[in-house]
Parts: sequence; C-alpha cells; structure tokens
Amino acid sequence: MTTGTRPPSRTHHHRAIKSELAESVHPAWVESMIANIKPEWTGVLESPLFEATVQGPFPERSWRHVLLEFFGVVESFPKYMGVTLGKTTFGRRPGDVLARDWLIGNIRTEALHAQWYIDWAIGLGITYDEIVSHRPGPEVAALREYLWSMAYRGTLAEAFAAINYAIEGTTGEWTRLVMPAFKEYFGDGGTPLLWLAEHAEYDDAHPREALELIKITVQNEEEQEKVEEATRLSLQLFRRGFDACHRMAIS
Repeated sequence: MTTGTRPPSRTHHHRAIKSELAESVHPAWVESMIANIKPEWTGVLESPLFEATVQGPFPERSWRHVLLEFFGVVESFPKYMGVTLGKTTFGRRPGDVLARDWLIGNIRTEALHAQWYIDWAIGLGITYDEIVSHRPGPEVAALREYLWSMAYRGTLAEAFAAINYAIEGTTGEWTRLVMPAFKEYFGDGGTPLLWLAEHAEYDDAHPREALELIKITVQNEEEQEKVEEATRLSLQLFRRGFDACHRMAIS
C-alpha cells in the first residue's frame, strides 16, 4: 500500500493564502497611486451623510435611503467576485492561482453579508419585501453597473481595484465613523449591528489583501494606469451614491 502526502485542510489552506498576502512594501507606482487617489478616497469619508450622522441628530431617513439604494451592491458582491474568478487561468499569469484561491475563499463570506445587511435594514423599519424589490436611483445604479463592468471587462487587477480595494477599503473607514451613532440608536449590540460591526470593529483584511493581489497581477505600466483610474472612478461613484441618498432624505 502506497501512502501519499495528505492534502492541506481547508483551514490550513486558507491560512496559507492569508500568509502569502501579508502586507508588503509598496512599489513606487502603488505609492504614487495612493497619493493620486487620496482626494477621492477622503471624498467618500467626507460625505455630508457621515458628517450629519456623527454630529447628530441621527439622520434616520437618510440611512433608510442608503440601505434601500445600496442593497443591490451588497447583494451583488459575491457575484462580482464570482465573475472575477472566471478570469483566472490557474497559473498562466503571475499571481493567478493565488487570486483564484483568494476569491473562492471569500465568496462565501461575502454571501453572508447580504443577510446581515437585511437585518440592519429591518432594524431601521424597512421590510424584507421593500429591500429586495427596490430599484435604485441613477447614482447608485451607476455604481452597481460600473462594478459589474469591471468584473466582466476589466483585468483581474482592475476588478480587484474597483471592487475590493476601493469599495471595501473606504467602507471599513466610514463604518468606523458612524458606528458610535448606530450603537446609540440600536443599543450596544444585537443583530442589526452585525453588518456594521463586521466592517468597523473587526480586522477586515480584504482591501489590504486585494491591494497585494493588484501588485502581483498587474502586468505593465499601462495596466498600472488602468488600475488607478478604476479605483478613482469607483470612489467617485461611491461618494455620489451616498450624497444622492442624503439629498433624497432632506429635500
């Protein structure tokens, strides 16, 4: 009877992927990109909606608009990643296998977020039927379609930039800004806070890992420029979506 090496368990394999995507020194082009997109990145965080939430009184009506409008983006996140997964070729390009394994490991996690998001919406008085049947306005619809476009037509690096780095990265920051106000609104815990807590209180490594995947999978200077532009436009559309929701509430 011959014996072979036992394949690594799923947990061990996931840890190995995380280890391979540990934060590394940024190459010069990434440092330049981060500096260049800073106005758009901080622009998301400076949306009047977040300022109103922090300063009070709590803008409940604005957040109802946000939760209705952005559900399609949240619900689509594992789908975006599934389409991006279809671009991988199992090793024909640098970083391809690592990108594939990372996407497979995180699609399930993203799928859980939709239900937590619905629980958050229900806590603000929105019914299940209202949220799943809602059709967003033009600003949030534009963001949703742009992310689909990047998943379908962008390179691996562009998709990671627009979807995982830009959206998840700024979400980790704006959720930390508004979390105290929501804790006061809901009390100190409970189901309605799960989505916010996952992004605000815990170590959400997805954006950092996405940036590492971008570094690995970018092929040339032209693609570096495309990655920067994909990130910038994603951030711009994200800000416009929040601003539109707030305007709807206060008009």
